[in-house]
Amino acid sequence: METKKIIVGITSAIFCLSLTGCGQQGKFIDAQKSTYKPRPVVSPQLTEQELFGWDPSMEITEEDIQDALAQAEDEISIPRNASIILVQSGEKTPDTDMQKELEKHYKVATFSGISPSKKITTNKEPSTATNSYMLTLRYFGARGRQSTVIVYWPTLQMGIFDKQANSVVWQDFQSVNNNNQISSLRYLTRYAVIDVKTGNWEMYSPASIETAIPITPASTTKAKDLEDVVKTSKQQTYQANAQEIYSRFSLGKGRG
Repeated sequence: METKKIIVGITSAIFCLSLTGCGQQGKFIDAQKSTYKPRPVVSPQLTEQELFGWDPSMEITEEDIQDALAQAEDEISIPRNASIILVQSGEKTPDTDMQKELEKHYKVATFSGISPSKKITTNKEPSTATNSYMLTLRYFGARGRQSTVIVYWPTLQMGIFDKQANSVVWQDFQSVNNNNQISSLRYLTRYAVIDVKTGNWEMYSPASIETAIPITPASTTKAKDLEDVVKTSKQQTYQANAQEIYSRFSLGKGRG
């Protein structure tokens, strides 16, 4: 600690000597503070509005709805070994486990799940995206000869047993002081499946898989047990989700 103080003292002395006086150092620091702007805090999650480009101010007529119904008659089909783009909301690359599961059925390419409107560069405000992210994904899919884009939102939740209600209460996972309160975990997932050619899409949420946390002696490491359950829960969820996607869309049964 003393060594650190000495180094700081010597550095300050040298800096003062390089100026006409130490008073200028204070002015220099104040000038730096006045021009400093903290980076805005931005949620990395991709919203539905960003993905699909919904405009609340846009007027929608009955004719628009009928046209959309007619277009939706073309069902989404993802045959085996089709080339697809996989996107995980809020991440530059999707989870490896999800990629591996879908690669059992398809040829998988990946794309960033962070909207351009949320990418921040030094001393610049977030850029404004003029196109919906879906148009961007469809464009790159067309260039890369991928027929379908799959975007997904995974949310890890923890189940805490409520003794009074005699039931499990679910909430988004967060670090808690007493991990013994957590009785089970689950991954809630949502998927948007987008056809590159037509722009037709479907969004749905598969049933979640609940994974119980084993009761262990007090001497064991609870954090390690929790980590193992999280890993197991993710693997089981992605395995089931990938199989359901294949079964649901392999024969154009997207609305089944």
